[in-house]
Amino acid sequence: MDYNLPRLYKDYGEYSNYRNFPLDIDGLKPVERRVLLSTSKIARHKFVKSRQVDAYTIGHYHPHGECYGTIVQLVRQGFLIGQGNFGTNVGVEPVGPAAPRYTECKMNPKTLDLAFKYIDHVPWIASELGDKEPTFLPIMYPACLLGSDYTQGIGFGFKTVIPCYDQRDLQQRLLWLLGIRKRKPTIAPKSNCNITAKPEKLELLLTTGKAKIAVEGIILENARTNTVILKSWPPGKKFESLLNKFSKELGDGMIGFTDMSASETEIKFQVLRERNRDKIYKEFVKKLKSVVVGVISFEINLTDANQKVVVRSIDDMLLQTYKMFSAMNKSMLDCEIMKLTELIEEYKILDLIRKPLGDYISKNNDIDFALSEIEKLTGVSIEKTKILINKYRIHKMFTLNTDTTEIDDKIKELTTNLKNIDKFVLEQYNDL
Repeated sequence: MDYNLPRLYKDYGEYSNYRNFPLDIDGLKPVERRVLLSTSKIARHKFVKSRQVDAYTIGHYHPHGECYGTIVQLVRQGFLIGQGNFGTNVGVEPVGPAAPRYTECKMNPKTLDLAFKYIDHVPWIASELGDKEPTFLPIMYPACLLGSDYTQGIGFGFKTVIPCYDQRDLQQRLLWLLGIRKRKPTIAPKSNCNITAKPEKLELLLTTGKAKIAVEGIILENARTNTVILKSWPPGKKFESLLNKFSKELGDGMIGFTDMSASETEIKFQVLRERNRDKIYKEFVKKLKSVVVGVISFEINLTDANQKVVVRSIDDMLLQTYKMFSAMNKSMLDCEIMKLTELIEEYKILDLIRKPLGDYISKNNDIDFALSEIEKLTGVSIEKTKILINKYRIHKMFTLNTDTTEIDDKIKELTTNLKNIDKFVLEQYNDL
């Protein structure tokens, strides 16, 4: 028992990390990938109750507890479209979502283009419940780098805090990494605060996956009315902790505040005293500016295909996902060319057997006798002719247009795309 404990504890830790950290190739945690997969199956184009998506995910892929929290997060991030009250994180304190029986969701069409276009070409494995699930989604950018909120997770000996970026910025960085763009773009993470970090720090995050990025909250001053609108403060700080810094001013009735937040944070501070209003206002603004500064410590810990924790830079993630997406495109093109080539062969066989088959049928000959005679006459096996009859049915076999000109042209187009795979893939990035 003493010998097995360290090994079992290690196995548990690796599995915990696998569930709590995104996969390096698509930037999704297992529960996020499973919720997206479930939504693509039962809510691809129409709204369904969130509880249905939750139940489908639990019943087919993820038997570890309800997934509604993940559904809410994916709606807020824009991967799913929600209908109903999914809560909000703006204002003095977060407002939670309504119960899943009161909300609905469906797949965002952009997510289908971004991550599901080539879903049939990724490896599929059996889930813990026996249903088949993809090992990753064939996404164009790591999902954790998109959206509007940072991805966070705590695992076995590790934690992860992953920034998110504007998609156009990620595209410009990727083009530079591929050698297409000459000038290096040093892109900054999305933030509701002002990012004050120097370009060197931003570049460090892009190239190593670890960096401390300085930020400051946004405040709007109005000296004429002695008011201040607080729009944001650094992540990790709570409004209550900021407010505690002004306990004396609030307790003495020098200032007051009103939460006017609706779609975005807007907290209005007002000088209440008439005496020394300007002085109180200036001191308050100075102190508020010092309070709403902070540092975000990013550390991009992910899991690889072997469920091991790995540190990845933004650049590594972009290139790895691009290579995966290119491989999925190549697989799709190969598959389509093969299907069309097989279709041309089928049409050739149909042209061979249609006339003799029609002659035998018109004479009311036994079908088995007819198939045997056709095999002798054309060399097409009885089994192959039966397959074509079952596929096309007798009537369609005689009316089907078997001209392959358009199919040949399509094969040429696909073959050209395969030879120029980088151009073909980049056009999709430009069209997204």
